[in-house]
Amino acid sequence: KIKKFADTIKRLSKKTAYKINFESEKPTIFDSKFAGLPYWTKDKEYPKNSEGKKLLLLAQINFDQYKFNSPLPSNGMLQFFIYSDDILGLNFDNQIEQDGFRVVYHEKINYDITEESIRQLGVPESIKDLENDDNDLESFPIEKEIKISFSKEMDSITHNDKNFNKYFTTVYNMIYDDYITVDKGYFGVLNDKDEDKLNDELFTTFIKHKLLGYPFFTQDDPRHDKKYSDYILLLQIDTDKSIMWGDSGVCNFFIEEKALLEKDFSKVLYNWDC
Repeated sequence: KIKKFADTIKRLSKKTAYKINFESEKPTIFDSKFAGLPYWTKDKEYPKNSEGKKLLLLAQINFDQYKFNSPLPSNGMLQFFIYSDDILGLNFDNQIEQDGFRVVYHEKINYDITEESIRQLGVPESIKDLENDDNDLESFPIEKEIKISFSKEMDSITHNDKNFNKYFTTVYNMIYDDYITVDKGYFGVLNDKDEDKLNDELFTTFIKHKLLGYPFFTQDDPRHDKKYSDYILLLQIDTDKSIMWGDSGVCNFFIEEKALLEKDFSKVLYNWDC
């Protein structure tokens, strides 16, 4: 019954995600990638925190290189920057305040820009370029830049997504000759063994790194806060080979779908936990 339970939850919750794949070749400043020297233009001020300290590129997505469907942009470059302190720029009190992190969208990419011109602007490529910046030099999650590509996949919900109870309740009432309400929740309805089995089955199709789809957490979904209840996953980067979030954690960025359609990245929510 547990496999049927998990398969039904997957079927009912499935939605499009773009799986992020790692490529072996060295990326350019125009490629989609994790870490490294970002694409940058001289007319924009490079991201710094409120103390004037430079942030580092976490990820950049070139929407010119791959045909993404709505609500993602069809062109331009989206970049994610974070500060390299011990909490990686996270603000626990206000997760949408872009101080220790920044999300930057370039509507048009200037392909005439060179690496040299970006370096001349003082744009950092790695934590080594932030000397005299009082940074914890061990605290950036990605060891070296990684070129990335995308494949369109179907994603399904994980057990710690804020909407999981809704699917769990619907499927439980379909499969078991019983009736529970959403507020009863997931914990305590199944025994521990079946709970573990269900989680294992749900994770057989789990996508670690992705755009859109469903998030995963090692702690709690920050969207339980009503202010963020309409937010959807924008980007997830998990712990992996040469990537480490704290003690094997995971990072997510969330956005309201309406804001994503309007290419407004001013209220993105940044979260990581371990």
